[in-house]
Amino acid sequence: MSTLNRKRKLDQTLIQKLYHDVPSKDPTRESFLKRLKTYDVFNWSGKPVDPPQCALHGWEIAEKDVLKCVMCHQFMSVTLPSPIKDAPYKHACSKLKSRLASAHSKFCLYSTNQVPDSVLEIEHVSNMELQDTIQQQLLAFKNVEALCKVSELQDEIKEIFDWFLETTAIPDVHLSSFTFVLTGWKFLQDDMLLKCDYCNRKWSIEPYLSQTNLTEKNDSVRTTVDPVAQHQRWCAWRAPTRGWKSRLLQLQQLKESRCREKRSRLSSDSCESLTDRMRTVRKLLNGTL
Repeated sequence: MSTLNRKRKLDQTLIQKLYHDVPSKDPTRESFLKRLKTYDVFNWSGKPVDPPQCALHGWEIAEKDVLKCVMCHQFMSVTLPSPIKDAPYKHACSKLKSRLASAHSKFCLYSTNQVPDSVLEIEHVSNMELQDTIQQQLLAFKNVEALCKVSELQDEIKEIFDWFLETTAIPDVHLSSFTFVLTGWKFLQDDMLLKCDYCNRKWSIEPYLSQTNLTEKNDSVRTTVDPVAQHQRWCAWRAPTRGWKSRLLQLQQLKESRCREKRSRLSSDSCESLTDRMRTVRKLLNGTL
C-alpha cells in the first residue's frame, strides 16, 4: 500500500471515529434539565425567581423551600415572608435573586462560570434531526385525534403539516397530533398523557379527544385545548421568538429549500430535454439520423 493510500485510509478511520465519538446529547444541557426536573408546583410556587434561573446557577430542589447546589453541595433557604409585609418581602426577594450566584462556596464552578443562556431555549437541532424527531414522535399518536388549536399561526401549521405528510407518508396521523409535537409535547400512550421534557408538565389528553376516539358514545360538548398554554408559564416552548415558533420557522425554511431544489431539478431536466431535441433536429437536417 502506498504512503498516500495509507494516509488516506488513516484519515478516513479518524474521521469515522470522531463522528461516532460525538455525543448525541449536550451534557451541559442534560445536566441543566435534570436539575430543572426537581422543580414542580408543589415545591416551587409564589417565588420571584423562575426554576430555569435557579437551575442555570446549579441549584436543584433539596426539599420544599430549600435549594442545594449540585457542585459544592451548599444549601440555601428560599422561605419568604408574607407579601402583605411589603418592605420585608421585597427585600427578601431581592436577596434571593442575588444569592443564586453568591451562596455557592468560594471555589464552586457555578460561582464563577454560569451555564450558557442557550439552555433556556428549546433544543437546537439540524433539519434532518428535526424531521426524524417529529416523524418518530408522530408514530406514537397513530389514530389519535384531539380538539386542539393554537391561538395563532394555525393556517401556517396546517400548510406545513400537509407538506410534511407528503414528504414522509406517515399514515393515520391528524393535524392535532402534529400540532402537539410541534409545540413540544410527547405522547405517553399507556397513560394517555402529554408530557413536556422541559417544564416537566403532564396533562391528560382524554378530555379533548374527538368523538371518533371515544370508546363510548358521549353527547357532551368537547372542549378545545391550546397546547402552548398548557406549558408552565416559564417553559422555553412558550418563548415569543425562540420557542415553538422557531421550530415552525425552521420547517417553513426547509420546505422552501426543498421546493427550490425541486424546481431547479425540473428546470435542469427541461433544459437537457430541449438540448436533446435540438440535437435530434440537427441530425435530421444533416441526414445523419
